[in-house]
Amino acid sequence: MKITFLLLVALALTPPLLAVEKGKKASRSPKKNTEVKAEADAINYSVTGGGTVKNYRLEIPDTAGKPQELPFKVSEQAAALAAVHWATGFYGASNVAANTVEWKTTHKNGTPLPYPYYLVNMTGSVGGTSQPLYAAVLQNGELVRPVETTSAPAPPAKHAKSKKSKA
Repeated sequence: MKITFLLLVALALTPPLLAVEKGKKASRSPKKNTEVKAEADAINYSVTGGGTVKNYRLEIPDTAGKPQELPFKVSEQAAALAAVHWATGFYGASNVAANTVEWKTTHKNGTPLPYPYYLVNMTGSVGGTSQPLYAAVLQNGELVRPVETTSAPAPPAKHAKSKKSKA
């Protein structure tokens, strides 16, 4: 119990690792809130809140932070707790809940990852709507910060037009 508590305190105090965007420039067209695209091993997604749509790219860099040779790896539960706590501050979300936690050890092409990680899929309320959120937690407990690729004003809400009757 002490190790888990100390680990969670350390995770809360550790600044997240900043992922470096690689490859093509992100498109400037707005995407739907629930759209998730995996290009290579990256996840592209959008979060709408505060009148803007922010597009993010979550990718584990090949040179990630501190050495990973540890006598332990963070548990799935600790990774989920750390991700939920981090997402609350990073996304400005409330009612954040972890939906799935996947342990990733290989790229999509089958080659081993230099830094295995947990991919945490969450749901949280941002701007008054429930939205999908993501976090990557390395085996040493560090969080990988998504890169914001674009921001744009949120599209106006569609309102039904009332029909006026001619008298």
